[in-house]
Amino acid sequence: MGLDWAALEQGLHRVALQKTAAILAEHPGHTFYGLALHGVPTEEDGELVLPMLALNSQQALARDLSDDLDDEDEDDEDDWAEEEGGDYRPPPLDGSDPDDEDWDDEDESDESDDEDPEDSDEDGGDGFYSRRWDPTEWHWSAVPLVDDAAAGVWERAFAAEVEAEGWKSTTQRYYELMIRVIKELRQELLATKGLELVCFVADDEHAERLLKASLTPHQLAQHFPELV
Repeated sequence: MGLDWAALEQGLHRVALQKTAAILAEHPGHTFYGLALHGVPTEEDGELVLPMLALNSQQALARDLSDDLDDEDEDDEDDWAEEEGGDYRPPPLDGSDPDDEDWDDEDESDESDDEDPEDSDEDGGDGFYSRRWDPTEWHWSAVPLVDDAAAGVWERAFAAEVEAEGWKSTTQRYYELMIRVIKELRQELLATKGLELVCFVADDEHAERLLKASLTPHQLAQHFPELV
């Protein structure tokens, strides 16, 4: 008997919806914007596993980015103290270099003008490859959908399916299933809670392709115009 794909799809949808609803209820003051299924390997020598659920809100993103900046500021102060013998000297407010009287403003502007715009996207940017849209960096980044015992049962079923049908065929069917689950979650959250989240399946190898398959054309144009 092969893998019960219908039971898998129904189970993923039901549990993901329950977990999402619980997180939303626990944080009524948050504005949630993203939901993803991720964590399934694409390498042929890997083992298929159940996806993890990830969610993020505007408030959680702002707090996490603020924490990152605070950590960077502390690291910068420590580095300065080591280099300067323990005396921290903040840079002048006018932006000049206290150690270089011959600072060349023209050279500085030339260097900034040559910067690649794609390389200047900071963590708080809105592009698809920014921190905002990376499920592994979200506040709720790895919500399990089943316990360890049930996960083991499904992983053995995946292994048997791969042996019988091949890796490529099995993984393609699995990702198509997850895309259907994601679309159903988006539609149900919109219908029951009036909440339109950006819901997508994520992995590193097929990132843009999976995103485009997961979103409506309107969502893609609204949130990721650079990929249209």
